[in-house]
Parts: sequence; C-alpha cells; structure tokens
Amino acid sequence: MRKILALLTITSFLTVGCATTQSSQKTGPSKTATGAAIGAVAGGILGAVTGPKHANKGKRVLLGAAAGALIGGAIGYILDQQAKSLGKDLGVQPIDNTNPEVKPTEPPITEAKPVAVVKEPEKVRVVMKDTVLFDFNSYQLKPEAKEMLRRVARTLNENPDTVVVVVGYTDSTGSFNYNVKLSEKRAEAVRNELILNGVDPSRVVTFGCGPKHPIAPNDTPEGRFLNRRVEILIYPKGQTIPNPCD
Repeated sequence: MRKILALLTITSFLTVGCATTQSSQKTGPSKTATGAAIGAVAGGILGAVTGPKHANKGKRVLLGAAAGALIGGAIGYILDQQAKSLGKDLGVQPIDNTNPEVKPTEPPITEAKPVAVVKEPEKVRVVMKDTVLFDFNSYQLKPEAKEMLRRVARTLNENPDTVVVVVGYTDSTGSFNYNVKLSEKRAEAVRNELILNGVDPSRVVTFGCGPKHPIAPNDTPEGRFLNRRVEILIYPKGQTIPNPCD
C-alpha cells in the first residue's frame, strides 16, 4: 500500500509540475493542472483495484494514474476555456482563485465592477450584482440583463459537458423567509432565461440562499450592496455538487 501511495504521489507531482510549467500563471497550478492531479490520484487508485490482473500492481497504478490524469486534465481544460470565453463575452478579466493556498481577501465584485468571472479549483463562478439583472426588490429581468445572459448561454451551449447551478443571494435586511423567496425567484428567472436561449433544462438547477454566505459585511450599506447578487456556478458533469446554501 505504501508503494502505491508513493507512486500516486510521484505521478500527481509530475503531472502538476508539467502542467504548471506550461502555464503562464505564476500564482499556482492552472485548472488543467489541478484537474490532472486529481484525476491521476483517482485513476491510480482505480487502476490498482480494477486493472488487468496479469499486470503487476505498480503498473496498474501507473496506467490508471495516466488515464485519470488525461481525463482530469481534459476537465480542467474545459473549465479554463469556459472561463476565458465568459470573461470575453462579459467584458471582464477572469479572476484566478485556483490556488488553494491563497485565500481571496476581497469580494469578486465591486460597485465599479459589478460582474466577475472567477476560476476556482473545481468550477467556474460567474458573480453578478443584482442591479445589473433586476430592479430593487424585483425578480423581473432587465432588458440589458437578458442580453448578458444570452451571451452566457452561448458559452454554455458551446460546452455541453458541464452542469449549471444558479444561486440567488440577498443581504440580511428584512425577513429571512422573504429574502429566501426573493433569491429563489431571481435564480429561477436567470435559469429560465438561459433555457430560453437554448441551454438544456436538465443541466440547470437553482437555489435561493437568501442572506447566507455574504461576500461582504452586512453591517454597512456598501457590504449589503455587494451581497445582493446572483451566482452562476459551472461544474463538469459527473462531479458531486454541494448545496451552496449549506
């Protein structure tokens, strides 16, 4: 077992090293590298357990790790490309939060920059300030919001091997139940617009989290302003998706 773990460690280290060297990013491994490393470890374990019996266990580990790295790297590449396309379509530079050792210290959006595309280790996150989508206390999309979501839908349609989670958030002002309902209706409005623009309904789920998980303090007007938002989370198909409200 120790030999297997050593092989997996070496394989994943080499995978990340190679992919990082090819990347121009200096803040940590790219999403492709992260996906390849995860795939290498998972594939190695699977290879050890299920590989051809005529091969020794070490070979099965390496074969499984190589296959897993290819799959994981492909998933990472897909997410990288989606982040780039979304950034281009929405007129923003994607934020790279793929290095788990570096914790973000600022909200991804500001009053001056109300839309953000964030690359994270296992997903792409599109953050939209509520004012670019809705009027105050409303869940009816603005005309300009529909155009923005049309561009998002185009990228999603070009990359069908992902699933989409739309999450609505509010600030902490007012009734908790009212805020949850409003956030649910706003998430549903965004989902419906994506579907109207050709995204397969089976790919898109919604959550309304109300005031949970603020990205800024709720005790200031500026913080509450940023917390009222909608997020579109893009995951590779087959990945376990956590409940964003937990």
